[in-house]
Amino acid sequence: MTAQSSPPSFAELVERVDERRRTVTVYAPALPDALERMFDRRHVRLEHEFLPQSGGEPFLTVVDGDEYVGSIDLPAVYDFGHPKIHEVGSPEFVEAAYRKLTSLLPDTVFSSLDRRQLLATSREFEDRAWRVGEGRLDVGFQALSKLQAQTDVYEALVDRGIDVHLYGEPDWCPYFVDDVTVHTDGDELGEVWFMAYDGGDNAGQACGLVAVERSPGSFEGFWTYDPESVDCIFASAGRFPASPESELP
Repeated sequence: MTAQSSPPSFAELVERVDERRRTVTVYAPALPDALERMFDRRHVRLEHEFLPQSGGEPFLTVVDGDEYVGSIDLPAVYDFGHPKIHEVGSPEFVEAAYRKLTSLLPDTVFSSLDRRQLLATSREFEDRAWRVGEGRLDVGFQALSKLQAQTDVYEALVDRGIDVHLYGEPDWCPYFVDDVTVHTDGDELGEVWFMAYDGGDNAGQACGLVAVERSPGSFEGFWTYDPESVDCIFASAGRFPASPESELP
């Protein structure tokens, strides 16, 4: 019998995804410097096609191998640098520019994500779980105290029937701890921001992200909507057992 390999670390998951490269083609009169800097920190092939001033609104397309993924107007792309944080359940999520861009670049490693960008992506996934209203959501924000500003979000998810598991260094005890499962035992938890939602009964709603802090406030990571990739994130999280409430402050 072949021994089963142990689940990968979160850092190993990022390394696996880094093997993929999507092609982003910008159609515009010239390639804007700001856009070039933005994608220089993302592991994609960036190309430029001339579009005359009279050719309409500049836009970009994303291709994965030979498969066309989608397109988006350039003004919406700039929202990625400083995205608006929408409330869970807000109708603004439907047309949010940040959400459109994340849907075009899943399973792509980003070398320099900041906390605001990660929060915007996390909020989109939290909103998805809230709208589905079932399933399991695993969340790691490095330290439990970083959830203090989002207690209303997680109370709402629990009230919707989501099985919430929280991961992080035990520097705070959620006052709704009886309604969630807490995991605190593991050195890697302090280095990674991650999320995995199984979609409930609909695997098509599964989503997840992994971001490893490479320097203070700067993360390298990816997000995904692929159920198998989400399962890998759950497997990585499964290395950390649930902690008794007595171990929390």
